[in-house]
Amino acid sequence: MKRFFIRLGIYVMIMIVCDFAVGLIGDKLVESAKGGNTKRKYYIANNINEEILVFGSSRAFYHYDPQIIQDSLCFSTYNCGFESSGIICAYGFLKMILQRYHPRLVVYDIMPHLDLKLNDNYSSLNNLPFFYERQGIDSIFWSVSKNERYKMISKMYRFNNFFPELLLDNIHPILSFKKGHRTLNKQMYPNSEQSQEKEIFYYDSLRLYYLEKLINDCKGKTQLIFTVSPLYGNKDDSVLKPVKTLTEKYNVPILNHYTDSSFNNRFEYFSDINHLNSLGTTEYSKVIAREIKQIINKPIHNSE
Repeated sequence: MKRFFIRLGIYVMIMIVCDFAVGLIGDKLVESAKGGNTKRKYYIANNINEEILVFGSSRAFYHYDPQIIQDSLCFSTYNCGFESSGIICAYGFLKMILQRYHPRLVVYDIMPHLDLKLNDNYSSLNNLPFFYERQGIDSIFWSVSKNERYKMISKMYRFNNFFPELLLDNIHPILSFKKGHRTLNKQMYPNSEQSQEKEIFYYDSLRLYYLEKLINDCKGKTQLIFTVSPLYGNKDDSVLKPVKTLTEKYNVPILNHYTDSSFNNRFEYFSDINHLNSLGTTEYSKVIAREIKQIINKPIHNSE
């Protein structure tokens, strides 16, 4: 029995040392990335200093061309959108940013299925493990699952799924971005159709909680504008009711193009039903830039 506990102790010590080593290597690979998603995430969390920041999920990432917005408004602009992420991820990155500075304007693109709909929120954490030890980030993980409090103690758990990407981004990054943005160049087929079935939509209280936190953290310091970009064939924006309630409560502008027929009926603007292609992105970014220009010079007013 004594020999068993000695071996067990040795095994535990080896695992602790290995876990510590993985953490050191992982942190170094994040900091030294030459490009790709790793460098982009590190830049947003630690070095970003642009005056206008765009947040949201894939529809934010693809639909908002920072160069067009910057050229129109004459304020430096960066796209901080992440695919398949939602408000929980965005709030984490914005929280880190606000600890350093307050941008002039935050544009948050609402994607109902990732910002409002009741669902598993684990995917919202995918871009945040590298920054778990930053102030306030750990509590975001715990709000999604109490078990994360214990799992995230392990550095192996934090970096486990990311080592191939970390190595690639340090050796030969594949993905490149322009001010944090990428475009989709393909065009959807003309006969693509949006489902006409009425979806049962249950709202996620945690996601709505973080939307409200976003508003309150920006209040009085950073102008916040909610946007909703076009969805092909869509004629119904009733799913946006909780967002409209929040914007009315806090007097936050919302630029709603979810049912905009000047975009939604034009297949040549779309890469697929959910996403604009490069042509659609260019035209939409011009429209959004003009609308923002009407708001940007007004006094900050997103307060109760």
